[in-house]
Amino acid sequence: MTSVAAALVALALAQAQAEAPPEPTPAPTPIAQTPAIPSLLSGETLKGTSLFGVAAGWPRAWLSYAQGVSRDTDLGLLTAFDYTTTEFWAGGTYRGEVLPNLPPYQGALRLSLAWYHDSGSTWLYKGNHVDDGVYVGLGVSYSRGGQAGLFSLLADVPITVTFAKDGGVLVNPKASFAYEMPLYGPITVGVQVGLGLRFGYGYAPQKEAAGEFTLLGLASYRVL
Repeated sequence: MTSVAAALVALALAQAQAEAPPEPTPAPTPIAQTPAIPSLLSGETLKGTSLFGVAAGWPRAWLSYAQGVSRDTDLGLLTAFDYTTTEFWAGGTYRGEVLPNLPPYQGALRLSLAWYHDSGSTWLYKGNHVDDGVYVGLGVSYSRGGQAGLFSLLADVPITVTFAKDGGVLVNPKASFAYEMPLYGPITVGVQVGLGLRFGYGYAPQKEAAGEFTLLGLASYRVL
């Protein structure tokens, strides 16, 4: 009798396990898609890809490389030269999707830290002189785009602390927009147009307040 009861209990437990709903499988972690048009200026990070970029026009040229180290963070290197002032910058960059989006625009914070050198040319700015310092860049980007083109709005407030004599500070707030489009395969091209204001304090070079106009041709190459 005991063995029959035990058999019935075992059969009931087996049937209950068979009728129990299966445990839900965890949802797969979404894979970040690479941008349709990767850019060094936009509000969207590179999502693990890497990009070389170059720009040239008025009043400067720059060369940059960035690597997406996570789905929302890029780190890179930047060098730039302004041939109207003979200023040179070389340093590192950061871009992170840490800002709230403004649909349909996607936002990102951009930071840069660089060594600064001014060769002191006076062909255009008479108040220029040789100087060295540290450049800190703070900027935001908001962009929207698709397969055909990418439109970006940028605002930047670079601050440079100079070391000559008693030292000085340069401030150069500016705003710009950029449009980039695919050219062939991993190559994109575009243009950036902006306006800014430059002023300084102490013994900073070119500290007299002056406006600034920017017009740059852009090109980039996606490595991965």
